[in-house]
Amino acid sequence: MTAWGWTVSNNANDWYVVNDTVMGGVSSSSVDTNDSGQMVFSGRLSLENNGGFTSTRTEAIPLLKSGLDTLTFQLRGDGRTYIATIRTPYPSLRRIYYRQSFDTVADQDITVELKGEDFKPYVFGQPVPSAPSLAEIGPAIGSVGIMLADKSPGAFSLQINEISGVSVTGNPSVDDTGDLRGLLTLAIARGVPLFNSGRADACTEIYRAALSTVSLAAYGLNEAQRNDVAKALGAAKSEASASERAWILRRAIDRRLAEAN
Repeated sequence: MTAWGWTVSNNANDWYVVNDTVMGGVSSSSVDTNDSGQMVFSGRLSLENNGGFTSTRTEAIPLLKSGLDTLTFQLRGDGRTYIATIRTPYPSLRRIYYRQSFDTVADQDITVELKGEDFKPYVFGQPVPSAPSLAEIGPAIGSVGIMLADKSPGAFSLQINEISGVSVTGNPSVDDTGDLRGLLTLAIARGVPLFNSGRADACTEIYRAALSTVSLAAYGLNEAQRNDVAKALGAAKSEASASERAWILRRAIDRRLAEAN
């Protein structure tokens, strides 16, 4: 297996905040650049009005062709526990985010390495064990972020020096998940066991993610092929049966594989 590295923008202009004010809370935060040129996420956490979280995220993510192995943060914290978040670019998974907590040491520069396989799916702060894992949904990442929700009201400050990632470009069972055939074969390998165990919805999301990914220009589909993928995605979205949704997308995958062969 080989790997390649990539870097997330830490330009404060590329980041935005999402606080509990969207649900009636009163927490506040901002993302700025300090005098040393480092990005700083800071503000005040409040538990009033059933609030209790503040967050920042960025969509300035490199286009990935393979899955996340490790996400690394170089930062200076305040001793509080923060949460790293990852979201996918797929509309069907827009409510789900993947998270992993990490501790900081007050006024000390530290390196935090988070394995992709340890990120767990959540919706509105609640775990969703039935959701597909990051590995199952494919390589694409829509956003990377940081959240504070440690139930300790008061001021906070987190200096973010660098965020970088490592993506695996090989897979023990697939020669190259970066090419169309490898990605679709991997989607089938991960989706079929879920379908056979009664988790048609989870299988559907894996197929949907794979087809959405291969429709990108980087995978070389022609216009007719992209239109076929878009038609399948649309048909699956309007289909009521979870099982049939999976089969609509599986047939589209099989068509792309037949062409690749």
